[in-house]
Amino acid sequence: MSKPPKGIARFDSATAMLMALAHTLHDKPFDDAETSPMLSRLLPSLNRLPTRLRDWGYATGGMAEGLTESQAGELDIEGIAEWMVSEYPARDYPAAFIGSSNGALTHLAAAAGAPWLPQTFLCPVRATHSDPDDAQAGFEQGKSVAAGLLAAWPRLAVHQMQDPNQDRLMLDRMRYFHLKLRALPLAFNEFLMRSLPGNGTLFVSHCTRQWPVTRTSDRSFFQFGALSGATEKEYLQGGSRVAEFLARYGSERERWHAPAPTDNVPEAEWGLDEYLKLPLQKLAADQGWQLLEIRYQEPEALSFVVAEIYRDWYLAAGIHATRLTVDSYLMMDPWCVMRQHGIPFWLMSGAEPSAVSLTRFLDRQPRYRDIDMMLFSPGTESIGMASLARWQALLDRAMHEGAFVGVDTERYPHDFAALARFDSSLRARAPLFSPPPPLSVEKVISGIQRYGARHGVTLHKLN
Repeated sequence: MSKPPKGIARFDSATAMLMALAHTLHDKPFDDAETSPMLSRLLPSLNRLPTRLRDWGYATGGMAEGLTESQAGELDIEGIAEWMVSEYPARDYPAAFIGSSNGALTHLAAAAGAPWLPQTFLCPVRATHSDPDDAQAGFEQGKSVAAGLLAAWPRLAVHQMQDPNQDRLMLDRMRYFHLKLRALPLAFNEFLMRSLPGNGTLFVSHCTRQWPVTRTSDRSFFQFGALSGATEKEYLQGGSRVAEFLARYGSERERWHAPAPTDNVPEAEWGLDEYLKLPLQKLAADQGWQLLEIRYQEPEALSFVVAEIYRDWYLAAGIHATRLTVDSYLMMDPWCVMRQHGIPFWLMSGAEPSAVSLTRFLDRQPRYRDIDMMLFSPGTESIGMASLARWQALLDRAMHEGAFVGVDTERYPHDFAALARFDSSLRARAPLFSPPPPLSVEKVISGIQRYGARHGVTLHKLN
């Protein structure tokens, strides 16, 4: 396992999920989900600082992941793609996944012993002393960066995302650019052709979630806000919760003033840009692969389906699974979950909509003996963030024990050291066993077909 190259952030969902899955396929626990090499060293001591200094240290360490604006036009997309495929073991696979980032999909690929290649990844660009709440300045100042990124690779779409509700710590020192591949880099092509046999299956993860944006060119967009506890309307029109949030953080604004939206396009972090489908169809036809699209609108919808597939997978191996493992954003370890014979349930964040998803899931399930829960700390008391009491009430639904894993409840949501400790804490929660034999492609297909419809998840042939 190697260090990611410049231009891709380890604190991004795509990078973390790829690394977690790669560790699993190498038969290793995911023990380095920390945001950056600098933060890997600083996180344990960082948590002992007062909140303001802790936030400053986290943001400063994260800034080390970013490019300078002058480096944006030199971004090496092919080099990043080469790093991604190099993380996986060099061997034949019966299937592969590609497309939208999704924690539940990561668990599904892990059970199938299959790799996943992301369409989207985050490229952070340094912007010292920027104002997270100034949408107009972010929009104007981001245009030149987006132009540089577009020039780096001609088959790229650039989605600048400014979310002062969840990302305000990092946005004080950088800008977020989610890059979507509209064609396959050479390294992706070669990896898939080398790794998938002629009768293999390629699954396309297609999150159809869209967001209102302001177009800045034919291939670049500015997205204000993101999926979280705040709504699209609150980001774009304000409201009482926005006014209270801004006052709490010392802003003189009562609402944000984003540029007027001109389009609805795939959401920056989770949505799939459909331009990628055509090259995938051509490659699958040339290689004789079955090309299947897993289609869903809300990212967490897939969590319900994968949990049921895992339950069936264990039962077929004579295992009665009684442990539920609740992931949070990039805090996950498929290797550990499978060896503890746990049912995974991935949540996007610690916001109330994610708490609602977990509530709906538990309402329809037999009671679990044990529930383990990670909580990702965004460093912000964001709009719509679910309280610890809310999460504890869900943990209390366990028959034996429900527990936060690697979470310092006194410091949350400023508990950055959780990124360094959650994996070892998870491994200590229960004995480790051998996982069942890998989930077959046929079981993946039949599981999605059996459980998907009730959760808005469908499967389609693309060739």
